[in-house]
Amino acid sequence: MVAKHEREAAGRQKGKPGANLPRLALIADRFTEPSYAHAAVEAVRGGVRWVHLRDHAASPSAFASAARQLTERLRAVWPGVRLSVNTRVDVAHALGLDVHIGTRGPAVVDARAMLPDATVGYSAHSLDEAQQAQADGAAYVFFSPIFPTASKPGHPGAGPDALRTVCEAVAVPVVALGGVTPATVPACLDAGAHGVVVLSGILHAVDPAAAAHAYASLVA
Repeated sequence: MVAKHEREAAGRQKGKPGANLPRLALIADRFTEPSYAHAAVEAVRGGVRWVHLRDHAASPSAFASAARQLTERLRAVWPGVRLSVNTRVDVAHALGLDVHIGTRGPAVVDARAMLPDATVGYSAHSLDEAQQAQADGAAYVFFSPIFPTASKPGHPGAGPDALRTVCEAVAVPVVALGGVTPATVPACLDAGAHGVVVLSGILHAVDPAAAAHAYASLVA
């Protein structure tokens, strides 16, 4: 039986552009390091169907090489896994991947022009940013942080009510990011989120595959 929050969230998202996006995404931060690349592979084994490649500190050559290698490994586990690259449009173009834009990198409109066949997403931290991203042509937005997270020290999190406001105000799927745990996934879906984005809850877990399965079971 489909849970009530899943039926309601699906109803709110029905017909939105990009609504076929997987409902669980993993940010593979620092994936150029072997341990994190391995965790990403295990996460896909556990049920993650969308991996976002991010490493702000990696050199262009290291990022490109690691992205190519990890793309092959992830597709060997699940051929249909969705892969997106954080800001590095050249890598996304070379590998035929999607691209995600934030405060770093090109504007959404520029990324769309450079990659006309790719799905372009945006990291929004306010309602205004989410609406502007939609106006610029973003296919979806990551909205964050929803809950307190170590990556944003001192930030209390916007909370589910702010997430709901964004979900109701834009016509593209909104994916909840920031401090999301299995216990808080239902609140994100109840607020109308298309799905959730996870970093430490899976990437830093002792058993990334088991952690991924725990999240995946809640958004299936």
